[in-house]
Amino acid sequence: MKRFIVPIFLLAAVLPSCSPHPYKATNKLYKKQAKELTQSLTDIPPVEAFSSKVPPYAVGTVNFNLRKPNYVIIHHTAQNSCEQTLKTFTLKRTQVSAHYVICKDGTVHHMLNDYLRAWHGGVAKWGSLTDINSASIGIELDNNGNEPFPDQQINSLITLLGALKKNYGIPAANFIGHADIAPRRKPDPNAFFPGASSPKRALATGLT
Repeated sequence: MKRFIVPIFLLAAVLPSCSPHPYKATNKLYKKQAKELTQSLTDIPPVEAFSSKVPPYAVGTVNFNLRKPNYVIIHHTAQNSCEQTLKTFTLKRTQVSAHYVICKDGTVHHMLNDYLRAWHGGVAKWGSLTDINSASIGIELDNNGNEPFPDQQINSLITLLGALKKNYGIPAANFIGHADIAPRRKPDPNAFFPGASSPKRALATGLT
């Protein structure tokens, strides 16, 4: 009886493609939560008694669209790797998230639909706006807070910011850093970020 021996290099090439998706379970949870939100959006607002005169039937308007983000907030992750941040944003107990995570090698992870509300701003204020999360897109740069930002990472950020500016008509002045909206709590993006001496850090990325 002949024995077939699989070369080690061939086995090594095949195994990674068979490895399980590390975020399969959390992606399933994402779809479940998004489906629940979709259902609530498609339901016509119910007839409710907000006054003594109750309407006889529900009426849904035909003139509407999605609300769009009007700010972009740039953060650094304050963690030691992109993978660590991805895990943090897929654990329910952390109660923190962002729309995008940009790794040091320039890889961009789009973690949440731009129209959905991420939990990234915390207690913050910009002008009279205090509910930052409801009006903004959050971008996290993989950086522990004490290191330079690689060119690949900044190049990806510039490309992403340009796309967001074009897609949503966001004014250049509304691309800001976390430290701008929470100066007493947050220093990010840190002093190594291009143009960090400017109070509106994102303007240094070429949006103006």
